[in-house]
Amino acid sequence: MKRIQDDLRKKQALLVAAGITGLFIFLYLFFMYQRALNQVNDGITTLESKMLAIFNDNELIADATGVRYQQIKSHGLCGSLNDFRPRNRDEWGINADRSGLNPGFGTLISRSQSSEARCMFAAGEFVRSKMNTLNPGHYDTHRYIVARDAHWFYWFTSKDSAHFSFSSSKMANNPGAFFQIPETFYDRLLLKDSRRKARSSTNFYIDKITGEKAYSLVSYIYDLSDGQVSNNIVGYLLYDFSKPELRRALRDAFNNRVPTELMLKFVNRQDGSHLCLTDNCDWPTVYQVYPLSDRYEFRYALPLYLYILHDPLASTAVLLAPLIFLLLFFFIRRWLDKSDNRFYSDALTGCYTRNILELVQKFDMTYKTVLMFDCNKFKAINDAWGHNAGDRALKIIAQCMLDNVRSPQDLVVRTGGDEFVVLLADASKEDARYLGERITLQIMQQDFRVDGNTVPLSVSWGMASDISELYSAIHQADVDMYRMKKGEAKG
Repeated sequence: MKRIQDDLRKKQALLVAAGITGLFIFLYLFFMYQRALNQVNDGITTLESKMLAIFNDNELIADATGVRYQQIKSHGLCGSLNDFRPRNRDEWGINADRSGLNPGFGTLISRSQSSEARCMFAAGEFVRSKMNTLNPGHYDTHRYIVARDAHWFYWFTSKDSAHFSFSSSKMANNPGAFFQIPETFYDRLLLKDSRRKARSSTNFYIDKITGEKAYSLVSYIYDLSDGQVSNNIVGYLLYDFSKPELRRALRDAFNNRVPTELMLKFVNRQDGSHLCLTDNCDWPTVYQVYPLSDRYEFRYALPLYLYILHDPLASTAVLLAPLIFLLLFFFIRRWLDKSDNRFYSDALTGCYTRNILELVQKFDMTYKTVLMFDCNKFKAINDAWGHNAGDRALKIIAQCMLDNVRSPQDLVVRTGGDEFVVLLADASKEDARYLGERITLQIMQQDFRVDGNTVPLSVSWGMASDISELYSAIHQADVDMYRMKKGEAKG
């Protein structure tokens, strides 16, 4: 039917194999890369959620501590100042002896035997005990409270105080460099935007425990003893995020599967200082930004070239591309040599596809008559009974046409969704008209049922004969067919 020279098949096979290989590798890498990006985005979102949860916990603990502090102070339940013990020169503490810290209690270190400090120790211990009782195994205890003037420090976890001294602590000697002026109690309490609240966080500093760069979440413990609305505070509640802790939180957010190729920085939006949380921070020019608060944001990137280098599936796909190309080339060439007809056959109906019309015209095949058929109300069948029913209807209609053509040279062509063309090689005009009427009648007589319901089938048809140019004949048959449709509609 179709005569294709061997060199043309070779070129077609080369082009198709190259195109398919390139498209396959591109789509595979694209979807795998997009999946990796989505996983990274999900991981960053999870990390942000975890950090936000810690900040919200900090706010709740600060409020609870502030309320308990006022209760204890107003009712004289702070405890005895005799609980203080000398620690260093000009330092007093409760559970502050480095050689004998009791892990069952927090630690207080003060510049003097302060009643305010003693009240905060009692409030902190109450909140600490409650949190551990109500949330066993879920309470992040690595928090501490700093007095508004840094006169005293309280740690929920006693061992965190081991390296502290007033003389060496930058925070103790210059608290203004770490803390911002707080907003009023009710403004902060009723503000829903946690990102705006979290701007109270500190800038980066060097953590004395880990020796790494760190920053602290800061919540305010307000002094509510005055009846007026104010921003007076008793102290600051801090939760430290050091580089090791941020990396640990990152691993947890990614279920210990942080992509090797991920570049992630935790950036101070105000001064540009940052922490690199991944092994590689040779920063690309294109990156994504995920704001954590008004002060901090994540900047991250997943460079495609690093993804291909580090991801085993992606690198394997690139290495296999030449082999895939060769296999496709040989398969496609063999397929073209032996299966040309598949290009011209409609899988659903068994008719030819409209591609056959190009061959008819190219090789000047002569046909005397053209019949054009269009299924009536086919869209209504699809809409009412579904596409499976529509496909069954098309098969029945096509089979009626195939059963009625007389000559092996006659062709039944499905030219569209529900349109068919029948090319008759030797039929006269009268024979062709009789054939069209017979096909129409047989289709109408079909007992087509869907779910027990009878669904009528019918077609409209038109005819063109003695026209030398194929597409003109098809157009003329189409005009004749729609003339019939118009007449049926009027009838």
